[in-house]
This record gives sequence, C-alpha cells and structure tokens, in this order.
Amino acid sequence: MSFVIVAISSLYIVSAIIVLSSKTNFQSVIWFGIVGSLSAIIMMIIGAPDVAMTQFSVGVALVLIVYIMALKKQRRVRLGIVEVPSMIEETPSGFRGLEWEIIQLVDEKEGYHLEPVKFSSKEEALIAIENHDIDLICGALTEDDVTGRTKGIPYLETSIFLCNGEEIDFVRLKHLSRNSLSPTPEFLRKSSYVFVVSTNSPDLEKDILEGLEFIKSSGNIEEIVGRYL
Repeated sequence: MSFVIVAISSLYIVSAIIVLSSKTNFQSVIWFGIVGSLSAIIMMIIGAPDVAMTQFSVGVALVLIVYIMALKKQRRVRLGIVEVPSMIEETPSGFRGLEWEIIQLVDEKEGYHLEPVKFSSKEEALIAIENHDIDLICGALTEDDVTGRTKGIPYLETSIFLCNGEEIDFVRLKHLSRNSLSPTPEFLRKSSYVFVVSTNSPDLEKDILEGLEFIKSSGNIEEIVGRYL
C-alpha cells in the first residue's frame, strides 16, 4: 500500500510541475485536472472516501468545466473563410476540408472559441484582415496573394499555373479538372499555401506556428493532405 501511495505522490509532483511549465493555459487546465484526480485517489486510499468524492465532483469536474468555459470565452478567434473545395467549405454537417482540419487540431490544443465569417473573395478577406475585422483567414491563399500586403504562415507547398489567361493554384486547377472543364495549364512557379493572421494577434500567430510544427512532426499533415488532395 505504501508503494502505491509513493507512486501516486510522485505522479502528483510531476503533474504539478507540468501545470507550472505548460506553454498554454489550456494545457495547464487539463494537467490541473489530473493533479486534482490524483489528490482524490490519495484521499480514497488513506480512508477518506467522502472527501475524495467531494474533490472529484467539485475540485476536478466543476473547476475544469468553469476554467475551460472561461478559456473559450477568453480566446475568441474571428475566422475569415473563403470557401474552396477540398480546402475549406461548409456542408450540411458543418465545415470540412484540409485547412479546417488543421485549424481544428490547433484549436483542440489551445481551446479557442472560433467564430467563422464567410467572404466571397480573397480580396474581401484580405481587406477585412488589414482592417483588423478578423483574426485569421483560411481559403487556399498563397504567398503570391499576400506578398506586399501582409505576412502569411506557410504550411504546404503548391504550384501556380496560367490557365485561360488567369493565374491559379493547384487546388483550383484540380477543381476545374473535376468539373470537366478541360483546362490547358502552363506551369509558372512554385509557391506555398498560407494562413494569414492579423498583425493585432501575435499570440495567435505563435499558437499556429507551434501547432503546425506539432502536426508536421507527428505526420498528421501528410494524412490530412492525402485525404483531401
């Protein structure tokens, strides 16, 4: 029995250190819940089941719910969306697409409250982010779209083609091909798809960079790209 208490106490100390060293508030809250759960287990082992149940119900469950709700209210992200098939589009069951899945993975890590705002064109969305009306743009924007206007966070390489006198990216070219429009493209140059973050949201930019690094290192980016492209 003493070994079990020592083991759980050691986990308690490790969890408490992680709470203090976590890089995001959301991670801190989750590990705080683990610390509370370990406390309740120790109370149960030493013969205080009533105190343990109080700790589980109030010190863990209720506190976690309150903290998470507070964080989601605190981290409101106005997400500008230019609908592009395979990248981000609204369906009867909600949004889907490559960019949406990446944002969702970052959101799971940070605990944002996303507020989607749809735009009819890239230009309209870029004007909105330059005016700080939104925090982030999704919609197959490339480095070419933002050069000279704002900074983008690159996450996936692409190619730019000349098709019927118009420069288009790989995803839009693929969409034209699927619609049997028989485009005759001419390769122009390499580029990258980017997320565009408002200059008023440096914390959001940092979170997305860290999230993309995690997604790439875990191999999830290849899985998502394979599913949509």
